[in-house]
This record gives sequence, structure tokens and C-alpha cells, in this order.
Amino acid sequence: MGDTLSSHDSDSTKELALNTVSGRVSGLAGALWLVAIAVGAIGFYVALGSAPQRAWQAVWINFLFWTALAEAGVIFGAILVAAKGHWGKPFRRIAEATGGFLPISFLVFIAMYWGAAYIFPWMQPIEGHINREWLTHDGVFLRNGILLLLLYGLSFYFLRVSLRPDARLAAQRQGGWRKRHLERVARGWRGDEEEAERSRRTMSWLGPVLILAWVLVFSLLSFDMSMSLMPGFISVIWGPLYFVSGWLCLLALLAVIAQRYRGRYHLDDVWGKHEFHDLGKLMFAFVIFWSYLWFSQFLPIWYGNLGRETIFFEQRINHGFKPLLYLQMALVFAAPFALLLWRVPKMNSRYLSFVGLIILIGFWLEKYMAVVPSTWHGEGIPLGWIEAAITAGFLGLFGLSYSVYASLGPKIPIAEALVSGERSRGP
Repeated sequence: MGDTLSSHDSDSTKELALNTVSGRVSGLAGALWLVAIAVGAIGFYVALGSAPQRAWQAVWINFLFWTALAEAGVIFGAILVAAKGHWGKPFRRIAEATGGFLPISFLVFIAMYWGAAYIFPWMQPIEGHINREWLTHDGVFLRNGILLLLLYGLSFYFLRVSLRPDARLAAQRQGGWRKRHLERVARGWRGDEEEAERSRRTMSWLGPVLILAWVLVFSLLSFDMSMSLMPGFISVIWGPLYFVSGWLCLLALLAVIAQRYRGRYHLDDVWGKHEFHDLGKLMFAFVIFWSYLWFSQFLPIWYGNLGRETIFFEQRINHGFKPLLYLQMALVFAAPFALLLWRVPKMNSRYLSFVGLIILIGFWLEKYMAVVPSTWHGEGIPLGWIEAAITAGFLGLFGLSYSVYASLGPKIPIAEALVSGERSRGP
């Protein structure tokens, strides 16, 4: 079967996909996201007066976590294009909806400029191996701001190209600003088959470009925004650890969201046990890969035993952080590894979504351990209501932006053979 859908496949896919066009954010979900945002805003405001460093630490942690997760959703579609993947097509729309958080990510990044003095140790008159020509307050934010603008611009162009083949039909099920937006996306329509083919051609070159930009920009972002918190410490693996963690979190989130939407929209034929099995296998593979990268960083630090290297573990073993380091590795490696070993459980969507939640919690803790031990010099471990409230606020921002973007179009692609017969060749 070629790239052109049979009439049966096309009709079945269109009917299923169009039934998933919600056209609104659920009232209960919207209320929960708004309450969470309010809790985060109030918590941040109160903490600025009583514990400003903890407030900005929490912002730093959540910016790194949610930004990596949001961009990885767009990259999911780009990787499917570059790899000519078939199994992931049903998950592409719900993955790409994470891109709705990217504008918020950029606004938070700008706001962090005013909290940098509480986070960056190299802004203080300290000794150490610091490249003060590279690490400057204005330089870090200007450099990374420009790079993020370019990356996010490419990401939104990719999302637009990806959505366009479905925009005309989806607009017929929408109203208000959603309908107007989809009509703008579908302006100059050339026909269903031509638009689908044009979208594939554009994504075939845009996808690899976006992947390369993601790797380069997020590596530099991680160097400046988290590795620099340990003056003198240098790790060439720090960048891959960051963007691969976002990718793994995205796979975990897909398991959670697909489980929720599967029952709500009756998508058992689209997200069946084999699709969840494929997703589970990929989660398992990247749990091992991320842990391999982490161990590749640990091993030379251990046998080198040099002060500039061992500072990483000294900060995370002393001052009461040691149990959190062990808990981090249990949540991001030991538990997912054990739970994803077997074939049959990976076919159970509820089981896989449970493992996904463990991974997401584990990597939030991993971002906490990347930031706080390097910046906190007070008594005790700063993990309490401040961090919980601000994290709730970011969860609300991410959830609301995701829900709004996901409400624009169908939860599965229309212009693909997903329901019956063979998959079409190429994404």
C-alpha cells in the first residue's frame, strides 16, 4: 500500500479523528489548572518576601523540567519524520500538543533574569575556574534568549506544517477563535492529497533541522543554566543528559495522556496493546540509555578523583542530600527498569501510565538535584511548601497550555492510515 489512503482507511480515520475534536477545555480540568496557577503565583509572591532564594530555585527547577518536556513533544514528530517511523503516528498529535507551553517557557526564561543573582554563584566575587568572559549576566540571557527564540520559531513552524493537512476538516467542528485559527492555517488549500504530500515533503527537511537545533540549543542552555552552578565543573555529557531526560519524560507523559484519552474517545483500535507495547519498549530503552549516560559521567569522576570533578558528588552527598540522590536513581532507573522488563505488562495501558508517572516524578527530582545542592548553603534541605506551591503553578501552566492546544485539532492525525489495513509508508 502506498502513501495514498484507501477509501476505507481514510473514512475510518476521519470519523475517529474528527470525533476527538473537543473544541473546548473541560470545565473541571480548566478549573483545576487555574487553581494550580493561583497557588503557584501566591506561593511565589509570598516566598519572594520570606525566602527569595528558595523561590527562584523552584522556578529554575521547573523551568528546566517543563521546558525539556515541552520541546521534546515537538521533537517526537520530527523524529518520526526523520526515522520514517510508523508505530508512533497515533501518538503524534498528543505529543505535539506539549508545544503549547513553549511561549510560557520563554516568558519564564525572561523573568529568571531578575532572579539570577540568587542562583548563579559566578555572579558573586568567588574564586575558581570561571570563564568570566562567557559567563556574564547579560551574556547568558541574551545568548540563550536568541537561541530559544530561533528554536521555538522552528518548532511552531513545524507544528503548523504538521497540523495543516487536518486543519480544514477540524475547522468544520470548531467555533470562535479556534475555527478562525484553523482557517488561517488552512488558507490557500490545494486539496487533501496534495496538502498531505506537501506537509510530508516540508517536514522531511524541517524535521532533521529541528532535531539538530534541539540538540545544540538545549546543550548550551543546560551548560549555562545548570552546569555553571558548579564553577569549575565541566561535563561534556551534561547536554545529552538534559535533552535525553526531556525525551524520556515525553514518552512517559504520552503513556499517561494516551491512557486518559483512550477511554474518553473510544480509541482502543488506534491505541491498542501493540502501540502501548512499542511505547513501553522505547521507554525501557531510554531508561537504560539515560542511566548509561549518567554512569559514563560518574565513572571518570570516580577514578579521576580530582577536585574539579568530585565537586558534583560532594555537593549531592553532603548536607543531607544523599537520600534524595538515591531516591532519584531509584525513580529514574531502578524502578522503571524492573517494571518494564516484561513484555505483557507493557501492553497494559494503565500499568504503563503508572510507570510513566514514576519516571516523571523521578526526573523532577533529578532537576531538583541538578540545581539545589549547587546553590543552597542554608540549613536543612529546602524542600517544602514553597517548592510544592511553585511546582503546582508550573503544572497548572503546562496543563492549561496543553489543554488549549490539544483542543484545537484532532487527537490523532486524519491524513494517515491508522485504523485498518497496512500503515502508509513514511510519516
